[in-house]
Amino acid sequence: MQVQRSIKLVFGLVLSLSLISVPLASAAGESEKSPGLFERIGNTAKKVGNKIEKGFTKAGKKLEQKKVGEKIERKLNKAANKTAQGFKKAGDKIDKKLNN
Repeated sequence: MQVQRSIKLVFGLVLSLSLISVPLASAAGESEKSPGLFERIGNTAKKVGNKIEKGFTKAGKKLEQKKVGEKIERKLNKAANKTAQGFKKAGDKIDKKLNN
């Protein structure tokens, strides 16, 4: 969810910057052979997309190296075992009170 929000923010900033740069470029007397607005937006969006993809790849590799999935599995197993022990103790206490 937050990734989508970040992508939207980046794309919005890129779009805003490209729209602002159009009047500045035309005021500077740029030649007609330079790329048009939509072409520049497309190129910028591709660059941003590539950087985002590299970031996700890098983050994925870090998660694999740190074995996050295995750590989460161990923690969940530990929590499940503690919960089971708690229920067993509660059940034993209830049985003890009912049998007295």
